This record gives sequence, structure tokens and C-alpha cells, in this order.
Amino acid sequence: MRPDAPFYVGTTRPSRIGWTRIGLTVLAGVIATLLMSSRSSVAAGLLIAFLFVLLTLWTWMGQHARFVVDERGLTVSLGGFLPRKPWPLADFRTVQYRTLGASTVGVTLGGYGWRRGRASASTAAELTPVGSRKIYTTGQAQQPYRLLVTRAGKMVEIVGRSGTNYVISPEDTEATAAAIDQAIRARR
Repeated sequence: MRPDAPFYVGTTRPSRIGWTRIGLTVLAGVIATLLMSSRSSVAAGLLIAFLFVLLTLWTWMGQHARFVVDERGLTVSLGGFLPRKPWPLADFRTVQYRTLGASTVGVTLGGYGWRRGRASASTAAELTPVGSRKIYTTGQAQQPYRLLVTRAGKMVEIVGRSGTNYVISPEDTEATAAAIDQAIRARR
């Protein structure tokens, strides 16, 4: 018997590294604004300040997100209010836990925040099954990924059918993985 499709709302929050990136963006904005104001007009300084405020907001939104797991898949809302294109449930093959240390996240996944790109495929040593599922590795060195990684440690990896995989580092990894597992089972 298939379970009902879940409706789960989770969050990601900036880690110390995320807050450092946000702080450095603010610091760069303050320095650039002061330099532009002293060398140029006040209007140019205000324009630079406004651009850095927007850049700081975007940096924060890429770290602090809300996501919904439902019958469509996983929908990420950057900053909790700007929804992005859903990660489609039809593409989800399986879900598993992936554990990465702080020294390997940048090398393996390409850094922190919300984005897409090529990342190192998971190895069996990094993976733990969710419930009764088996772990799944591709055997390739790199694959396309869609990422929302804000911290090192235990993350949720969704293996896709079309060659794209997904990684998210939610506040509650177990509840997120269980909701994704339930969504995959409800679709079959």
C-alpha cells in the first residue's frame, strides 16, 4: 500500500562559514562605499552602498532558505520568500544521507549556498541509507548537482534519474529524509 504524499516544511540556516561570507560582503560594501564617497560624488557612494545591500541580501538568501516537500518534489524558497523551480519528484530515484567533513565540503561540492553545478559524486564511505533503502553510488568522478548546502556534516542526498543529483543540508536531516522517502514511495 502506498503512503499519502507528505507535506513537510523545513529550513536551512547559515553556518559560521555562511555568516562569515555575509559579514565579508558587508565589510567589502562598507569599504567600497567609503572609497567611492571620498573619491567621487555622494550619489556614487550611495549607489555602491545600495548594490552591496542587495548583494548581502542575496548572499543571506542563498544560505537561509525554507523548503517544502510535497507531491511535486522539493521546492526551495530563498530567504523563505522567493520560490525557485521545484526539484521534480519524478526525477527522484532514491534518498540517502551523505556525510562530509568541513575540510571536504568546498572541494567535493564546490562550496556553500544555493546553486547548481558539477560536484564530486558520492562514495560508499560517505553514505548511510535512509530506512530500508540501499545506498546508491554512480561510479563517476563528477555529476551535475543542484545544491543547497549551508554546513558540513550529515546532509540529505537525492539521487536523480536523469543524471542530476540533489544535496540539501536541512536543520532536521532525519525528518527531511523521511519526508522525501515518503514522497518517493507515494509516487510509485
